[in-house]
Amino acid sequence: MKSILSITILAFTFFLSCSPATENVEKNEARANVETPVSEEEKAINQLVADAYKALNFKTGTQPDYEAIKALFTAKATLVNMGGESPEFSFIDDFIAGFKAAIDAGELTSVREWELGGETESFGKIGHRISASNAIFNENEEAAEKNVNSFQVVKVDGKWLINSIVWDVESEGMPIPVQYLTKQ
Repeated sequence: MKSILSITILAFTFFLSCSPATENVEKNEARANVETPVSEEEKAINQLVADAYKALNFKTGTQPDYEAIKALFTAKATLVNMGGESPEFSFIDDFIAGFKAAIDAGELTSVREWELGGETESFGKIGHRISASNAIFNENEEAAEKNVNSFQVVKVDGKWLINSIVWDVESEGMPIPVQYLTKQ
């Protein structure tokens, strides 16, 4: 009888100690399901990313504004293309030089890239936008590709700038995650 009473008391004590935790989990889940308003910082980061896509776009017979592209980045910003066999690293100046050389050589005649969706986070003077995009090069819609671009941004002298972009290309067996296809 004594052992049944001990087990009952132990079980009841355990149940009571778990109840607040369960309530907290339920409250946290409810909070997670509520849409968080986008902060002014996140809006500014989203605009920076939109400006980057816009700056890289150009039509056949024209050229992008290279200075406008450069103005969106820190002086030592890095760009890393993970879409090939091995990573391709470049600093912003080298990226722009290669971009311009491909255009001047006629290898790249147009770019149309736009964001499909993504997620933004920020803390203090650092931020991140993971962004899914669709890209069409040389007006060849059959060769369009979808990418996931990871933008790391920093706030310098009150202005958000891109410090790094790392991207990879969607492929068979590696589709873009659904959460990146929704505007946020």
